[in-house]
Amino acid sequence: MLEIAICDDEILVTGKIERMLENIAQKVMIEINTDVFYDGDTLVDYIKCGKRYDIIYLDIEMKKQNGVDAARNIRKLDYNVLIIYVTSHESFVREVFEVSAFRFMVKPIESKTFEKYFLDAKKEILRKPKYFQYQYNKITHRVLINDVMYFQSDKRVIYIITEEGSEKCYGKLNDIEKQLIKSNIYFYRTHQSFLVNPKYVMVYTYDSIELIDGTILTISENRRENVNTLFCRQKGEDIIV
Repeated sequence: MLEIAICDDEILVTGKIERMLENIAQKVMIEINTDVFYDGDTLVDYIKCGKRYDIIYLDIEMKKQNGVDAARNIRKLDYNVLIIYVTSHESFVREVFEVSAFRFMVKPIESKTFEKYFLDAKKEILRKPKYFQYQYNKITHRVLINDVMYFQSDKRVIYIITEEGSEKCYGKLNDIEKQLIKSNIYFYRTHQSFLVNPKYVMVYTYDSIELIDGTILTISENRRENVNTLFCRQKGEDIIV
């Protein structure tokens, strides 16, 4: 599912964008969830509270916090979200580049251009997934893959460990590993109960790894060869981008 925010102080514009998104999503058979905001302040506050989006459609000229200032504040909180500017003027090119905007559309919105930019964004997002999505207590949660130090399983409970703490969900570590590999993301399976993000490994030895927070995890004998092969393949590379 793609999480999408629409931020524009014109109700007719937000309604049109929402309808266009629903039509395209149905056409290409992808699930989306959209939140609508009518000023930049509210959008930024929502993101400050932990909400993470895949795409933000953002108007530049708004009465409270304009789209340029909103984007600058958003980038302090989330550098991964794709920002697509929607504006009545083309005089903000420099500001658009400053916040690494993905695309720039001029009102009135042209349907073919809108669909092309959405599909471009979808392709970019699905090419390198950045979030691990899970459910707990019937609520859907998302965490950046880059923020996950390791997954730990205890029977049917999966603990998602980050530098900020831990969350949990129900499932199987094997399924999570398959999901990551399918997305071309590789964690070290050091043990039946541990799946470790290479980004956080500070010291690697034959039978153990030490993470940047001092946590030491042993590598079970039957997994040492696979971990070593993956370590050698990834050494010197950016593990997850």
